[in-house]
This record gives sequence, C-alpha cells and structure tokens, in this order.
Amino acid sequence: MKWKNSWVSGLALAMLALGAQAAEPLMPGQRLPADQIAAYGELPVYAVGKQRYRLLPQAGADGASLLLDAQGTVLGSKNGVLITGASEAEIRASTGPGPAPVSIQYFQATGIALVRYADFPTAVAALEPLRQRLPSASVRLAISHGKPQAH
Repeated sequence: MKWKNSWVSGLALAMLALGAQAAEPLMPGQRLPADQIAAYGELPVYAVGKQRYRLLPQAGADGASLLLDAQGTVLGSKNGVLITGASEAEIRASTGPGPAPVSIQYFQATGIALVRYADFPTAVAALEPLRQRLPSASVRLAISHGKPQAH
C-alpha cells in the first residue's frame, strides 16, 4: 500500500509540473513545437508582404499581441507601425481616413514615428493605406523577434 501512495503522489507531482509548464506565458523568440501549435486549432492568419503571421489567442506578459511566424517562432507586437522618412505633420495627416490610431509618438531627434493601434488586425489594416499616403517613407509593422523592448 505504501508503494501505491508514493506512486500516486509522484504522478500527481508530475501532472502539476506539466500543468505549470503549459501555463507559462509565451515570450517572443520562443519556438513552439508542432503539437503545441496544433493545440491552438485554427488561428487567424495575416499576410504582410511575403510574411504570414498567425495571431495567438493570448497576450504576452507585457500586453503585446503574440504572433507565430512560419517557423513556429513566437513574435510580439504592440500593434504599432514604424514610420521613417516623413515629417510629423505628414504622418499625422496620413492617419486621418481609415483605422484611427490609439497614439502617435514622433521622435524628433531620429525622425521616427510609432503609430499604435488598438489591436494587431487594425495595425495590419492600416499598414497599406499608410504606405500609399507616404510613398517616400519607410512604413512597416513593429514586430519583436526577441526579448520584449520598451517603446
């Protein structure tokens, strides 16, 4: 009977350890195995140029949207679009029609703007109109491939 109790205790501890491991938050840069990706089921896919991103149903530890690339690597996005090569006035004017940004930060010293949207789908929807309105500027999604960065 003693061996049965220790076996049950060992099984219970193993199950708790596996459950705790599964509950750990995902981090940008982490690669997920195929079985873990399959457990999420059908994920929404967003095509941005030649890249395809799958949107995970959970947010990152810092509140960022979590994405998967084609290799199964977790990426992070704070739902922003980076713009370089345009003035602050041009950027503010170009965000008018279409999805409304949550915030626009323009860094005068570098000439870089970060335009944030409410969610990743909205940021993707705003990307192409911004590129068309600012043809001489570099306009791209702000996606983190490694450790989350403060913006």
